[in-house]
Amino acid sequence: MVSLSDPKCQVPVLRAMAIAPKCTGIVSLISSTFIIQHVLRDRKRRSLTYHRLLLGMSISDFFGSLMCFLGTWPIPRGEACLAAGTTATCTAQGFFNQSAALCTPTYNVSLAIYYILVIVKGWKEHRVAKVEKYLHALPIAAGLGTGFAALGLRLFNGAGWICWIAGNANDPSRNNPNYGIFRLAFLYADAWAIIVFLAVCMTIIYLHVLKQEKSLDKYRASFALKKRKQSKKIRNQAFLYVGCMYMTWIFGSAFRFMQFAGKTPPPSIIILFVTFFPLQGFFNLVVYMFPRILRYFEEGVPLTQSFRRSSFLSSLRRSSSSGVRSSKLFSKKSSSQKPTELGSGFSQEESGVGKTSSAFVSEEGGADEKRNSQVSFAEGIVQDGDAQALELDDDGGDKEKDMDEDEIEDGGTGEREEGEKDNLDELERIVEA
Repeated sequence: MVSLSDPKCQVPVLRAMAIAPKCTGIVSLISSTFIIQHVLRDRKRRSLTYHRLLLGMSISDFFGSLMCFLGTWPIPRGEACLAAGTTATCTAQGFFNQSAALCTPTYNVSLAIYYILVIVKGWKEHRVAKVEKYLHALPIAAGLGTGFAALGLRLFNGAGWICWIAGNANDPSRNNPNYGIFRLAFLYADAWAIIVFLAVCMTIIYLHVLKQEKSLDKYRASFALKKRKQSKKIRNQAFLYVGCMYMTWIFGSAFRFMQFAGKTPPPSIIILFVTFFPLQGFFNLVVYMFPRILRYFEEGVPLTQSFRRSSFLSSLRRSSSSGVRSSKLFSKKSSSQKPTELGSGFSQEESGVGKTSSAFVSEEGGADEKRNSQVSFAEGIVQDGDAQALELDDDGGDKEKDMDEDEIEDGGTGEREEGEKDNLDELERIVEA
């Protein structure tokens, strides 16, 4: 039975290294579990590449957070504070820890590539779905590949606060003097390369969005303002996911840099490292919920709206409501055509009664026909998404009015070239799904 009365637990730093990861690890574990169930419970989210990438990242982080929560428990007894394991348990923890530690940040690379394809290249969802398998294969292959390699080299030992690549003075057969090189090659060099890659991707996205915003200046102020706000939201979402990785790795990187430089890291850096490293899942959840929190404060949309499970009944209700709207539109068109038919029929019926009556009826029928043609013309303009709509006044005349912003976005202006259209509308809906 292990307890804090263990002699190794009497050292404050060792005690903190044993306890802190358990606290933050369980928080991250719950956060990743929430994202996993939130994606899996909804058919729409399951069908989107963006959410499936987040699902893969969260599953990877789930195992990484679990290993951090277990902390020193799987380490062979007597080698660390609260250690109660064996060589076998330590090896198992080391394998999952290594695999998840590299797989999770590599999923940030896949997300960055996704943002590049959608925002910069203008790819649609169906096109991105064709390369999605590679976006999953990259992090999974990197994580499992290094995990199995380290397993075959027998590199997994107690590393102070968790089982990972380390030396073992108690077992010469498991003591590789070059373990520092393997730490660098199997994790930290990759993580630092990922950080540089993400910085380059975010710079490309930022410059592209900035160029788009400048090109919007030629459009109406309200439309340009909406697009600027939209592009800023998507850009911030991409930046925040990168920020999650930076927050997770900043103290660990400082810790390793000091070690590689032959210096002893101060206790404060060690504690910050073991506290923040397990929090990737928690940071991911904050960013995942950020668009929904923003909508709540800006538009009053309840946070629980995105938690409702999609089902056949909800799809049926949506289909039913769209059918009702279609029938109402058909009825409106039919009723607008009846006066013309009645007018022309009355005109033919009464044509022999007298010239005055016939002329009067013809005049009324002509007016109705003209008015209904104007109605049909106005409805056609609204439905086709042209830049202006005709609104009938009381005398049957027409006047021009501005088309709303949604119709402008559908391409009704005729001013925007096809190559200038962006995917911000679609991406915003995907992110907020």
